[in-house]
Amino acid sequence: MTQTIKRKPITYSGTGSAIDNYFSSNPSDGKNWASFDKNNAQHMHILSLARQAGWTTEHPIHRKIADLESIDKFLRSERCPVRKPLLEQTTNELSKVITAFNGIVQSKFK
Repeated sequence: MTQTIKRKPITYSGTGSAIDNYFSSNPSDGKNWASFDKNNAQHMHILSLARQAGWTTEHPIHRKIADLESIDKFLRSERCPVRKPLLEQTTNELSKVITAFNGIVQSKFK
């Protein structure tokens, strides 16, 4: 039996196999959804919550920083209440994401 997937073609510039990405249930478009505006207080709050949740990576100058790849995966997942890049979200949508991150942090320290 042949499997048919009805999905618009995307230009893939990410890492790994483009074919595996296309057939995955949550394909990447090559953009990082965790790109943020450092002047937006809600974006900075999300980065802070990610660090509190332990989603960090090593940086040669700043030591530990929020892991944008983990945030990107969360924003694309079904667990996220708003499945859009941070830069495209409204203030109300960012509030929903912050509430979800608060839940992640609380579950970590239960």
